[in-house]
Amino acid sequence: MSKNNANILIVDLNNEAPFPTLAVGYLSTPLKQSGYKVDVFNPLAFGVSPLVRDVEETFINYVAARVRFASHPLIEWANEFIYKAYSKVRFRPTSSFRKKTSETINSKTVDLILVTSYLQYDQLLKVIAQRAHEQNIPLLLGGPFFNMPRVVEQWINIKGVTAVFGGEPEFVLEKLVSDMLEGTDISLYPGVFLNNGKLAGKEAPPLKQLDKLPIPDFDYFHWPNKEHRIIPIMAGRGCGWGKCLFCSDVITASTRTFRSRQSVKVLEELSHQSKRYESSDFIFFDSKLNSDLGLWYDLIDNIDQVIENPNWVATLHVDGKGENGLDKETLMKASKAGLRRVSFGLETGSQKLNDTMLKGTRIDRTSEFLTNAREAGISVRTTIMLGYPGETYQDIKDTIDFLKHHESYLDRVHLSRFKAIPGTEFEQRLIRKPEKYASLKSFGWNFLHARASYRYAPENKNEYRRAKRELIKLVHAMNKKSLVDTARQFNGMM
Repeated sequence: MSKNNANILIVDLNNEAPFPTLAVGYLSTPLKQSGYKVDVFNPLAFGVSPLVRDVEETFINYVAARVRFASHPLIEWANEFIYKAYSKVRFRPTSSFRKKTSETINSKTVDLILVTSYLQYDQLLKVIAQRAHEQNIPLLLGGPFFNMPRVVEQWINIKGVTAVFGGEPEFVLEKLVSDMLEGTDISLYPGVFLNNGKLAGKEAPPLKQLDKLPIPDFDYFHWPNKEHRIIPIMAGRGCGWGKCLFCSDVITASTRTFRSRQSVKVLEELSHQSKRYESSDFIFFDSKLNSDLGLWYDLIDNIDQVIENPNWVATLHVDGKGENGLDKETLMKASKAGLRRVSFGLETGSQKLNDTMLKGTRIDRTSEFLTNAREAGISVRTTIMLGYPGETYQDIKDTIDFLKHHESYLDRVHLSRFKAIPGTEFEQRLIRKPEKYASLKSFGWNFLHARASYRYAPENKNEYRRAKRELIKLVHAMNKKSLVDTARQFNGMM
């Protein structure tokens, strides 16, 4: 089939409504450059509400948190049931979703469908794949967790899914698409899984030459906020620390191993995208933007040279030893260069638990960072994890004390339960020494969604519950406030 006659439909199942999906932009560019006609369909714009993170909380959010983190015997048993029921309703294929999906696939001349998806959207994928099957259209599925065979086994046999790709596709996509259209055997492509759920060829290695990546194409996207168009960008892939036991960022398809682009390439992309989409607002999707300190300093020194009045947000890692680029002078310069908001993983205010997680951070140094960020006028968001194996009421008390001391330094705190994820170093340790994790009760893996269900049974359970209630109340009080004006356009995005 001639490329000039082939129509590729990219289905975007990554619902970050305020800005386009970076992965879709990376898929669009090489296909368009190769002469394919490309359409992008975001079915989540029809009947499925977008994911919004950490906006100003109301009393309803407080009640929901009390239920979500409940460990009282009368409520705890229902946690997993509530989660499953919520997910089934929250990510259900609505009638408008089904109608628009059918209209799009049936009314267009589509020769191949590419779907990029997170794992919570399995119900939606089934509808899309069924329509592809009815129209005899090949469908290639990809996403961050599809380099894991145990996950792929749960997805590959969905009717209508031709193959699953578990890797970074940018440099092989054009040839892979061409072979699928021609009906050529694709089993030798590294990272391709076929119907039996087994890796057909070799595992797809991480990309090394990131400087050769194409500039993402977001022409398909309709920004909901015309005044503040938030443009996604990634300066590197993976995490420079990469040792946290619980973290999945170091095992998924595009973030295995840390690799960084040259700062000149990143600055070129910033300039190009700013002019193309008439915006100076950017969100960096790097796991930790200060992983490469040379790049970090170059961005701070030069971003306002390539963009007029830049505004940008990023995720950082507050390394416990050595230089981390988060000193007062650097953050002052970053603020002047447009850094409006940052997110970092505190996870716990207990140094003991911090070390258990292999976070690589120091509580005292984190305190110094928060002081520096506040003086620089940078909005700060952090994450806290509850229920990590071995956590005690004293660990939670330490976290409460830390938050109280830094309450005015933080504008958002995101609470989450410890999430056991297959493939992480945590799983490996659980396999080697299960007796070390006796506090995890009724533990079982769900590979469809790459998570585990369990009950956490700490010692001194009554004191633990009281400490947890106090933490939830404190976090709610902190999350009720509004963001500072300079960061307001990034509200709910990180």
